[in-house]
Amino acid sequence: MTDSSKSVNFRELAVISRRDALVRETMLQQSRVEHHMLQNLLSHSNGPIRYSTYPVTVEINTSCSHQSDDHPVKVGLVREKQCESNSLNGQPTANGPNEHGPDTEYIHARYIVGCDGARSWLRKQLGVVLEGDLTDSVFGVVDFVPKTNFPDIRRACFLRAATGTILSVPRSNKEVRFYIPVGSGSALPDPKDLTLDRVLAAARNILSPYTLEAGAVSWWSAYRVGQRVGSHFSRCRERAFLVGDAVHTHSPKADADAASQEALLRTYELERRPVAQDLIAFDRGYLKLFAAPSAEFDSEMLRGLKFNTGLSIRYPKSCIVQLPRGDFQVLYQADGITVRIQKRMQATGAFRVIVFAGDIADSNQFAKVQSLGEFLSDRGSGLGRLTLPFDGDDFAAWRKVPVEELVVHCADRAKVQLLDMHEVYRPWSSDQGYDYWRVFADAESVFEGHGRVYDRLELDAKKGCCAVIRPDGYVGAVMSVDDFQGLREYFEGVGMLEVRCVNGKPH
Repeated sequence: MTDSSKSVNFRELAVISRRDALVRETMLQQSRVEHHMLQNLLSHSNGPIRYSTYPVTVEINTSCSHQSDDHPVKVGLVREKQCESNSLNGQPTANGPNEHGPDTEYIHARYIVGCDGARSWLRKQLGVVLEGDLTDSVFGVVDFVPKTNFPDIRRACFLRAATGTILSVPRSNKEVRFYIPVGSGSALPDPKDLTLDRVLAAARNILSPYTLEAGAVSWWSAYRVGQRVGSHFSRCRERAFLVGDAVHTHSPKADADAASQEALLRTYELERRPVAQDLIAFDRGYLKLFAAPSAEFDSEMLRGLKFNTGLSIRYPKSCIVQLPRGDFQVLYQADGITVRIQKRMQATGAFRVIVFAGDIADSNQFAKVQSLGEFLSDRGSGLGRLTLPFDGDDFAAWRKVPVEELVVHCADRAKVQLLDMHEVYRPWSSDQGYDYWRVFADAESVFEGHGRVYDRLELDAKKGCCAVIRPDGYVGAVMSVDDFQGLREYFEGVGMLEVRCVNGKPH
């Protein structure tokens, strides 16, 4: 491949990146993610966050019921200063992985989650093994300010050449992240022997004839890609869970709800392990695209983006899943402003019940939706304990409610009055008045057209339906507007409501 042909390929790639405006990648820096996670934890006063503290023992009593208030997980912890005198190769060892030191502190918990990386301590304690292999590819990752004449350096794109493919993702403050193939096959280098200069040299070779020099370098690393999945994602009767790199590893270019019911906890492994296995299988093929040119590169990248964003993931049926998810455009009933429903459903940890109310200008259909409102707000036999606040009626109290109700109707918006609807659909808070942002119309927008929600989802405007959306955005169940029993049974099944019994049997 000549220099000129490489230049043409780069320009074509940049054009593809601009043309496909819906396929767009951005990168949120890990430090920002950790900052927001920390602030969220501190704002909820869940307890102190301890740095430089290491687990040295874990004991789990598997005889306890999930419905009890027992704390069967016992973890021994030591501080870093205690570990320093027992270090090995600079890594704290405390008094050995299973030894109790004089300053060991013990905590008792209901569950334990191991998110401690590819060398997970907890995974080893649980006897879980990573199944799979290391690949024959070594990559360098560099976060730096590039000094280059490549014109699309501020766009997410793939830079292809005969020697490999760089993934380039813009970051803040002029920084860019490069994923750079450094070696493969028989020429595989040891990542520990790689230097930043060698990684950048590999990048220049691929980027040529464009020039590249490194300005400020904030971080870099080199690694051999591992594609492995844990033999288990949960252990000890769903008291211990493994997440992230602790239970599956793959190339960085390809990529834990708890409740009181053991059935719900079992869905963690049921859902996540098959997806992790699919991810590894996908990653093997994905990685090959970076090792050598391919005529299918663009189509495979589009397929990969669907996987990376979760749009192609389908979970098996369980107590918390029945149907796949979707997104659509609607208008707020109160002011006619356009919104996409996923943007409205921020990840607050709440379930949502979306009532596709149909044509509520029809009195019979309106009566059905009002009856559903009565059920949703009934603290006795309905869902009122989940949909209404317990400690006051101000805005802060409403934000703590575990189930939020949204309504999407397809009536003539001018024939619907928000305040005529049941109060559960437009609740009142003492400090902010009515909540105007729960009722939507499937109607024409002056500027953005018609969402055609009912047509796209093949919904009957005369009947409507009810959809339960899990906190992770996945559709958990779909049922008729008047199926009160089915709606209650869903939340009983995930442990949020006690199962009602008649004559000693669940009802």
